[in-house]
Amino acid sequence: MKRCFRSISLLAFLTMALCLCAPPAMAESADSPEEVVKTFTHKFFMLDEDMADYLSREALYNENDVNRVAMYFRLQEQDAARRGLEMDYLKMRPLLIKTRVVEQDEDTAVIELSTVMVRSINPLYRIVGYIFGLIEEHEFDTTVTAVKEDGTWKIGPGGFPLPA
Repeated sequence: MKRCFRSISLLAFLTMALCLCAPPAMAESADSPEEVVKTFTHKFFMLDEDMADYLSREALYNENDVNRVAMYFRLQEQDAARRGLEMDYLKMRPLLIKTRVVEQDEDTAVIELSTVMVRSINPLYRIVGYIFGLIEEHEFDTTVTAVKEDGTWKIGPGGFPLPA
């Protein structure tokens, strides 16, 4: 009987803890403009082609209907080849992404973005690099406009260095 009471009280405690922790975690849902900006930032610097899914139509295509993400990847491949590197070396891993909503209405949000990144290399090399002071941190600060398109938040034009 004593063992059953402990199990029930432990289960009740865990349920209450989950109920208390869940609302703040759900406040920044996957469809909030801040979360979209954070996800896009990670995908952009890690050179993930899925970043196109987070861009609005206006940001994705230029005035000649050329896909800016495809053009960006071609330019990155050319840059890597010119430097004698593989494209994977150009990936930057965001370590810290901070966002702040400057203003927001139903269809648009202006968000300040600040991120600190390091070159995305083998984690063992990164640890050795930190120990010997060889790792460079890169900062990126910008203001991003998020727009609601077809009921979901997307990244608007500007804010990220995509080709025109």
